[in-house]
Amino acid sequence: MKIRIRKATAADSRGIAKVHVDSWRSSYADVVPPEVLSGLSYSDRQKMWDGALSSPTGGRHCYVAETSDKRIVGFACGGPVSDGWETYEGEIYSIYLLEEYQRGGLGRQLLLSTARRMKDDGIESMLLWVFEKNHGARRFYESLGGELIGSKEIRIGAADLVEVAYGWKDIRTLAG
Repeated sequence: MKIRIRKATAADSRGIAKVHVDSWRSSYADVVPPEVLSGLSYSDRQKMWDGALSSPTGGRHCYVAETSDKRIVGFACGGPVSDGWETYEGEIYSIYLLEEYQRGGLGRQLLLSTARRMKDDGIESMLLWVFEKNHGARRFYESLGGELIGSKEIRIGAADLVEVAYGWKDIRTLAG
């Protein structure tokens, strides 16, 4: 089945919400507390994405991976860095794929599309945050040249979790 990467529109919020919830449940089953995962709601995520996609702010953008039958199977969003890092200008805020579409090159395509857009917007470096225990994603970012640059503790539900940051000082290596 052919899959294309395209810029997300407000009409994509339902599909993105489904990918967001389903990928959290499959990817973070051993990371995030089960009560958090079971409490995720398609309708709540759709409302969140309705707002984010209807009126994007401050250079934020999203891309979707869409099948030939118009089913969204993945997405990535990025823009200016949100955490105030002085060394990095841009950030990948989210990148998710349905489990059955992982490890087939779509994550790379989504990340590269987002990096290209940042480059076009004048952003030269970027970072992203990933759960420390998400070893598969960490290997993926390392394979794309991401360097481990930091960590922070966050609270999700009743759990204290560690996120690590990967950075690219020059996204031209990704964005082409």
